[in-house]
Amino acid sequence: MFVALVILLAAALISGLLGVLVNRLLLQHRIIDRPNERSSHNRPTVRGGGIAIVTSVLAAAIWVGWLTDLQHLLAIGLCTVALAVVSFLDDLKSIPVAIRLTVHFLVAALALGALGITGITVGFNPGAGVQIPSAVAGALGCLWIAGYTNAFNFMDGINGIAAGQAAITGLGMALLAALGHGDYNVTPVLISLALAGAALGFLPYNFPTARMFMGDVGSAPLGFLLGVLVIWLAQSAGTWLLIPLALLHANFVLDTAITVVRRVARGEKWHQAHREHFYQRLLRSGKSHAFVTGWELALQGLTLALMVLYVQTSMPLRIALASAVVLIWLTFFGYCEFAFRRHAAKNGLAALEPLVRGTGPVRPA
Repeated sequence: MFVALVILLAAALISGLLGVLVNRLLLQHRIIDRPNERSSHNRPTVRGGGIAIVTSVLAAAIWVGWLTDLQHLLAIGLCTVALAVVSFLDDLKSIPVAIRLTVHFLVAALALGALGITGITVGFNPGAGVQIPSAVAGALGCLWIAGYTNAFNFMDGINGIAAGQAAITGLGMALLAALGHGDYNVTPVLISLALAGAALGFLPYNFPTARMFMGDVGSAPLGFLLGVLVIWLAQSAGTWLLIPLALLHANFVLDTAITVVRRVARGEKWHQAHREHFYQRLLRSGKSHAFVTGWELALQGLTLALMVLYVQTSMPLRIALASAVVLIWLTFFGYCEFAFRRHAAKNGLAALEPLVRGTGPVRPA
């Protein structure tokens, strides 16, 4: 437990201190996000602060690897670096979506290969559930990691939402796995804590007002690592934990999935920058960044509490708790939609157009 706490705090400290240097370098090289009609910010803001987050996680991973499992961490670390480089290039000059997706699926496949995915049993109780063959598990795992990399990137659209989500979820996944495994000094648990610490260290730069955006160089690797950790933690502590671990990501997954389906149904390009996510619609209804992010993180905290209870209880309460998490987020999305439409009705059709408000970027995955 002591080592886990030290890694969490060290990652936060490194990220926070590196943020000062990264911010200065980005300013010197004029790597700045300038607002446009699709933006959620209203002034030029430094972009690329995720370099501090990724560097902090990698530094912590070297320490963890020296203490525990260097082989797995080396492979996943190299995938993270490759993804960060491509994502930073995308921050500088947009890379075609086909190339980005190819990289996302490639690093996902390499990470799964490093973990050595085999057939698994997915269910609400240890040893009981649906048997998934190795080939199917590998395909689903690859789709999950690449998909969540994009979902996390899409959701990085207002102040603090991505860094706050990473901090709470990283802590939460470590806690769930430790409760299931009985040990905090397991490699993926320590990496989860390092990721949470790195996100916490960056958060003051991005919330409540943004002095720096993490950019794709931060959001894509964070999404990738969180996606990998769901599988790695379940593999380490028991695949029955896949359900509660995955449900910690329900808000980002459901928001992205519903939004993408809605845009495709309207004949729009799913990967094009937009302001149609539920949290963005709530912002466009007149709420502040602090209000929207605050509610997102509060409900994420509630989700974590329910999943802790999930791990410590048994059937059929586990089904009820899993259903409650989904219902909580769907209810919140309904509120966002209601607030947006009511605001539009009061202010005319102009309210349906993108509004330039606040201080957070909107970027495609």
